[in-house]
Amino acid sequence: MKLKASDYELERATDGGYYAWWTSNTHLNAYGESPEEAVANLQETIDEMIAEMYMVEEYV
Repeated sequence: MKLKASDYELERATDGGYYAWWTSNTHLNAYGESPEEAVANLQETIDEMIAEMYMVEEYV
């Protein structure tokens, strides 16, 4: 799944970094030193979550 700008929100952290929050599930977020890194980390986190969901589905 490729993230679009409407799929996430960015928030600046007090330490100067950024948090990217997935709008479909606000419990899913990622941190980065730049907005681009935060979004890339969020994309990776979402991809891992989806892969784990399919892995569990195979064993159910």
